Amino acid sequence: MKTRHTAALIMLILVASIAPLAQAAENQRYAFRSTYTFENRGEEPFTLMDDDLAIIIFPDDEWQTATLRNSSHDLVRDYTDEDGNRLILPDIPLELPGGGSITFSIEYDITSSDRDRPSLSVSEAEEPSEIPSTLVEEYCIQTESFFWNEEIEGLAQELTSDETTALGMLLNLIDWTYGSLTYRNFEVPNYPNETLNGGRGDCDDQSILLISMLRSLGIPAYLQVGVVFNDRIGSDNPSWDGHLTIHTEGIGWHAWTMAYIPPWGWIPVDLTLSPGQDPMDILEEAPEYEDYIVRVLDVSEQAYIGNSRASRERFVESEVYVTVVEVTIDVKAGTDWMQITYYVLGAAAVGAFAFYFITMRRKGN
Repeated sequence: MKTRHTAALIMLILVASIAPLAQAAENQRYAFRSTYTFENRGEEPFTLMDDDLAIIIFPDDEWQTATLRNSSHDLVRDYTDEDGNRLILPDIPLELPGGGSITFSIEYDITSSDRDRPSLSVSEAEEPSEIPSTLVEEYCIQTESFFWNEEIEGLAQELTSDETTALGMLLNLIDWTYGSLTYRNFEVPNYPNETLNGGRGDCDDQSILLISMLRSLGIPAYLQVGVVFNDRIGSDNPSWDGHLTIHTEGIGWHAWTMAYIPPWGWIPVDLTLSPGQDPMDILEEAPEYEDYIVRVLDVSEQAYIGNSRASRERFVESEVYVTVVEVTIDVKAGTDWMQITYYVLGAAAVGAFAFYFITMRRKGN
C-alpha cells in the first residue's frame, strides 16, 4: 500500500513538473531584428523607391501572432500588395545623396505554435472536380511567374495520366521533382521553364515549377514564403556583383508550395527541407507544421520573378550598395533547436533569400 502511494506521489510530482513545460512548448516566442543600410558610393544622387524601403507585416492567424515592437524610424503608410500581403513604409527620404547612406531597423516579436497535421490517405482522396470553382478561378491562372508552355503542361499530364485524384497527381509530381531536380541557390528566382530545362533550382525555383504544373492540371497552388528559426543557421553572402550583402544569425528564409488537395484543403509541400524521402512522407513530414517556421507572405499574382530581376539590374547598374543584417535576438520556451538540424541543412544556403526585403516590395493599390 505504501509503495502504491509512493508511486502515485512520484507520478503527481512528475505531472506537475512536466505540465508547465508541455504548455510552454505549445507557444514558441521569437524576436528578431532586421537592419538595412543603403550606401551611395557615387557622386550622383540615387532615388530610392517606396518598394526599396517597405517593411513586411507578418500575418496573424490561429497559429501565429506577430507585432512590430521597435522601429528606428516612424512608420507612415500601411498598404497591401496584389496578394493581400501587408507592408508599411518608414519615414525616410527617398533621395540618397552622393556619398550618403541611410540605415534603418525594425524588430519583430512573434509567437508561434505547432499546426495540426492532416491525416492524408490515398483511399480518402478526391478528384479535382471536388475543388471549389472559385479557387480554381483564382489559383489556376497563368501569371508572370506561374505559367506553363507545351513542355511543362505535357510533362504534368504525362506524369499524372494514371491518377484520378488530386492527391495522387500531387504525389506523382513530387516524385518526379524530387528525383529530377538538383538543389542550387540562385541570386534571383528562375522561371518555371528555366528550372525545367536546367534541372536545378532552390526552394522557390522548384516550388514555382511545381505550382505551374499543378495549375496546368486545374489544382490550385501558390507560393508561400516564411522564415526558419534555428541557432545553427548563419550566413554572410555577398551577391548582385557585390551590391547586396546578406548577414543572418539564427534565421533563414525559405519558400514552399501551398496546394489545395480535397478533402483536406490547403497543405504545404516542401521540396527541399522536408526530411521525408517518399512523396507521401514529404507531405506528412513537412516542417511547415512546426512552430520554428513562420509564414510571412503569399505569392500568387504579383510579378515575383520579373520584379526581383529588375531590382537586381537597377542596383547593379548604380553606385548603391545594400547591406541586410537579420539576427534572432530572443527565443523563449518550447523548441529544442537541436532536433531540427536536419531541416536546416539547406537553410544556410537560402540566407540570400532575405533579399526579398530589397527586391519584392509592391506598391499599394
